[in-house]
Amino acid sequence: MKHGARECLRALPAVCLLACHDLPMLGQPRFGREHGIVRSKFMMRISTSDPQAEVRYTTDGSCPTATSTLYTSMLSIQNTLILRAAEFKDGVRTSDITTASYIFTDDVLCQPENPEGYPSTWTGTMPADYEMDPDLTGDKKLANRIVQGLYSLPVLSIVTDRGNLFNKTKDEITGGIYIYTGTSESNGRGWERPASVELFGGPQDHNLTVDCSLKLHGGQGRVPEKNPKHSFRLTFKSDYGPSKLEYPIYGEHYIETFNCLIVRTFYNYSWVHSDATQRERAQYTRDLWARSMQQRMGHPSSAGTYVHLFLNGLYWGLYNLSERIDENYGKYHFGGKKESYDVIKREDYLEAAEGNLTRWREMVALSARAASDNRAYQMLI
Repeated sequence: MKHGARECLRALPAVCLLACHDLPMLGQPRFGREHGIVRSKFMMRISTSDPQAEVRYTTDGSCPTATSTLYTSMLSIQNTLILRAAEFKDGVRTSDITTASYIFTDDVLCQPENPEGYPSTWTGTMPADYEMDPDLTGDKKLANRIVQGLYSLPVLSIVTDRGNLFNKTKDEITGGIYIYTGTSESNGRGWERPASVELFGGPQDHNLTVDCSLKLHGGQGRVPEKNPKHSFRLTFKSDYGPSKLEYPIYGEHYIETFNCLIVRTFYNYSWVHSDATQRERAQYTRDLWARSMQQRMGHPSSAGTYVHLFLNGLYWGLYNLSERIDENYGKYHFGGKKESYDVIKREDYLEAAEGNLTRWREMVALSARAASDNRAYQMLI
């Protein structure tokens, strides 16, 4: 995306209708090289967990089927590639799907305005924005810094059938969630799609691949006319993969169990905001800095980390991978059962996303009396 080159510089230190993971399997193909950022071409070998099975693979993000390309010899990987493979016997898939993203830095720098197979508009007449800014990538010194920026943060690669994101058919099962962004109840809100998610590289040397559900997240940031770049929600459900993620995203000294993560974009004061005065004041540090400071002072807050987001191998910019504050957040951080927590949120009106508003209203009433009623004050603290 045209803002993407700037975001790489900012990063420098200072249709699968069913989930691909729909049945418990015994094994899966193994790739000769792990996912990662790549500088030069290489040969790829795929081995099987079952010598009697054949391997079928795809390179466009879709789930392999019995009619996908048959693996017969080593693959020459020369460009950015999303490789997905599975084992088959007699036309029936007998393994889980293996997914790996290979991101070539030269391809990121040359990401085109009109990648093959992707729509030229997103919602209505809103033009799609895929291209890296050639004014920046065409400058050799800046291009080198952009590549450094890619290595300085982890990569979050979301892989899914292209139609799950960009199908223009208005259907809650097959419609593209990046086309129907959920700006009204009948227009995409709540639609979820199967995805494979990889987190790799960066100073933390991450190495994670997991299947989950994918949907858009947020409020005004969903409106294409205000922001072409949207947030995502990753939810871990047994319908798609593991029912929860167990991985140290935020380091070994933080909790390692999550049911939901937010792939949070930057809306206010970002490069792509519809308001020019906000673009001029773009900054990407305040929110995560404030949450980090709150934690350091001993108070609870959601953790987050910066990542470079790729969708099916296309660079999508700088994002913030964050915990979602919900009933499971309460359970994992403070103990007890998730049913013990009320989750209160406000968009156009106050509502309980989980539980109810009874205790919230009691707390508000106590707060109103606390200044003149010591008993109410003591109950609050």
